[in-house]
Amino acid sequence: MTASAAVLDASVTAAWLLPDERTAGAERAYVQLRRSAWTAHAPELWLWECSNIIVNGVRRQRIAVADTPQAWGLLDLVRTRVELSVLETGQVRACLALAVEESLSMYDAAYLWLAMSLRLPLLSHDDRLRQAAQRQRVPVLRLEDLS
Repeated sequence: MTASAAVLDASVTAAWLLPDERTAGAERAYVQLRRSAWTAHAPELWLWECSNIIVNGVRRQRIAVADTPQAWGLLDLVRTRVELSVLETGQVRACLALAVEESLSMYDAAYLWLAMSLRLPLLSHDDRLRQAAQRQRVPVLRLEDLS
């Protein structure tokens, strides 16, 4: 394990929620998170974004409707290990500036801004976000780095 804490992007959580994205590395990182081997941080929007992953998974037939309670249960278990940050107006404005500077969505900028603010690495599968993090000199982790 290379980090004791990281900002968790929803793209990583998708590997735990969507059956077709699960990997051995994702499973190991999930188990480590549940065992408190590392601490996850995320902006509050993470919970909404992950919930939307479930909804879109159903819409795109990646998750059966009957499996949504199980997916929500997994998300709820992960949520107990994630420190959620509510961003104040000035912080959201800083995310806006970062989003414009790096050509990111506001959502992705919130993850990057939080990693910068907390001085933590960013754990993400999103290539565009990872590249922006590197330009901002934020260490980037992959699931494999946690296993």
